[in-house]
Amino acid sequence: MEKNIEKNPFCSAMAGTKTLHYIDVKNITSMIPKNDGWNVSLRSGHDWKRIHFSKCKTGTSTDGETYKHTAEATIPAKGNMSVRDIMVLERGRYVIKITDNNGIQWLMGDTTAPMRMSVTDTNGGSPNEETGYLIVFSGVSAWPQMRIE
Repeated sequence: MEKNIEKNPFCSAMAGTKTLHYIDVKNITSMIPKNDGWNVSLRSGHDWKRIHFSKCKTGTSTDGETYKHTAEATIPAKGNMSVRDIMVLERGRYVIKITDNNGIQWLMGDTTAPMRMSVTDTNGGSPNEETGYLIVFSGVSAWPQMRIE
């Protein structure tokens, strides 16, 4: 599977997150820069995995030389991921694909500077707070968020 991914000149102009997908970098066979974009190829039989969330926010900041990416997703305790699934995710290195509310897809991380995942139990302090997990993907890269065409 190949996607042409272009650099996003407005890397902070996301319009809210509709979907969040990830893939372990070991399942990416190549990420080759082409002009202002990338060609990304995945290993045969592998595809992006979706995280079903109740809340999600993403962002990128820069110091002028590098870009710090974050993607935070709250998933319900009774959602589609088990504690074992989450524990396995903590050991991986990822590239993240986000679809914003305008239907535009973005990429965070790459094979040389992948995103890492951490998790926090969010058992809520009051009856109105959601019980679940806060999953945070974060990483520092030489590349801004990339737009997938």
